[in-house]
Amino acid sequence: MKLFVTVGNTRFDSLFRALDKIAATSKHEFIGQIADGSYIPDNFPSFTFHNDISAHIKEADAVICHAGAGSIFRLLENEKKIIVVFNTDRVDEHQRDIASFVESESLALTCWKLAHLEELIEQLVSFTPNKYYKDDFHKVDNIIDCLFS
Repeated sequence: MKLFVTVGNTRFDSLFRALDKIAATSKHEFIGQIADGSYIPDNFPSFTFHNDISAHIKEADAVICHAGAGSIFRLLENEKKIIVVFNTDRVDEHQRDIASFVESESLALTCWKLAHLEELIEQLVSFTPNKYYKDDFHKVDNIIDCLFS
């Protein structure tokens, strides 16, 4: 299985350390987007930032990502299998709510502890997520009317 790992623009060195250990003996293929992280994996290729990661997402069988809303919803809209990893390197915990949501709705697998990541990667092979239905926001005109009336 080909796995793309993305953390948006947020450092998540502990995730890449854990994945590097997994990749050393894994049959799966990894490529990582490490943002401004200081940890560079030895056992799979990585890059810091790219304006368009669409090709990496398209080529991947599944994606491991941080619990950032932008990353998660983009992947759900592209019908990718996902492991969402709650970023414990962050001081705040704003990612906890969205990670809980995708887990409770069976939209993705959620990793709360990096010690469980290898097990989740194996579960991903047979995981069938629920279909995500995008609900577009249709109240823009109403808001504009309220602001300028």
